[in-house]
Amino acid sequence: MKNKRTDKLEHQFDSSKGSILKRKSGWLGSPKIIPYIGYGDNNNTFIMGEVVRSFAVTKPAEHFSRWQNILATVKRYLVEDVADFDVTVEYNGMSKTVRTDKFGIFRCEFNHSGKLISAERWQKAIINLTINENNRYYYPDINSGKVESEVMVVNNKSQFGVISDIDDTIIVSYATQKLTKLKLLLFNNAHTRMPFEGVSAFYTALQQGTSDDITNPVFYLSNSEWNLYDLLYEFIEFNRIPKGPLLLREMKIRLLNPLKLMVVKKNHKQQVLYQLFSTLTELKFILIGDSGQHDPEVYAEIVRQFPGRVLAIYIRDVGIPEHAAEIETISQKIQDEFSVEMILVKDTEAAAKHAISKGFISPEYLKPIIKEKEKDQQASDTINPGSTLQG
Repeated sequence: MKNKRTDKLEHQFDSSKGSILKRKSGWLGSPKIIPYIGYGDNNNTFIMGEVVRSFAVTKPAEHFSRWQNILATVKRYLVEDVADFDVTVEYNGMSKTVRTDKFGIFRCEFNHSGKLISAERWQKAIINLTINENNRYYYPDINSGKVESEVMVVNNKSQFGVISDIDDTIIVSYATQKLTKLKLLLFNNAHTRMPFEGVSAFYTALQQGTSDDITNPVFYLSNSEWNLYDLLYEFIEFNRIPKGPLLLREMKIRLLNPLKLMVVKKNHKQQVLYQLFSTLTELKFILIGDSGQHDPEVYAEIVRQFPGRVLAIYIRDVGIPEHAAEIETISQKIQDEFSVEMILVKDTEAAAKHAISKGFISPEYLKPIIKEKEKDQQASDTINPGSTLQG
């Protein structure tokens, strides 16, 4: 059995990997908190974040060269996780201390028993690094500092919630073409990656629903790793897509320690969907995904687990004929058993027309969606002429 001194030596060795390179490059910094967007309702709240030992990636710009984008991508994968570190989260008059896992990620859950101090849709949580003798030993340059984390609060005025996939659903990723996907990741940033045509206007319409008094929550679910959180957050913000929690895959990739690549949850999307449906028990959902991978199967399973909770499913057709045939079979089954429509759509306009027919969005939103779709298509053709992917 290892003694305390051996543990310390191993911890110091692990935390020093790549330190010389990072220090010379100016990348090595004190432990700091990267907050993720939390979510909850009047009863429960989930708050997440990460503790890392590295400076932040430079904020992207359209004029960045390929080499600047490559450098930003490399830095995302060189960032050093801080495992087994305590952080204190304060929210709604409550406080809880939690510990980061082997990937530097922390999770905190609060139960409010139906009592929230504020009814605001967007609220703040305060997160502190908890400094003690043990972590000062490992990280002598640590500084105490509070950071704010945004929390999206779902209230009873919401008509429904929206859960959307990210890759090849809101952002052009070519997820089934590994080399093309890698090129997009390396050579582009949040300002130069292309959204699918009309996504911003369509999701804004879904968020607004059919009444000015309604604000429907939007969640983003992806198998992308947490390394890409800042890129995806910036992409959503830059393209004026409604803000919401990003629920990424519990996997971290580190260039200086490839052995640390590990998937904690193999069925990531299923488990996150189950948690959302179980937490927000009074909310029904619209699910949006694409035909490139397994979204139809995952969404169909949620329909079976939570009968009556899914209003509709929109699957973007990315042009794989054999997948289209499989989706038709899945769609027919859940239509017959649960009266839930799974619609395979070629573009955002088709999804919007169906949403209008079902009373999910107001008819007045159709023209802005079509206009934005055409504008985005022109931009896409300019940047990537001859693309066969449809929006």
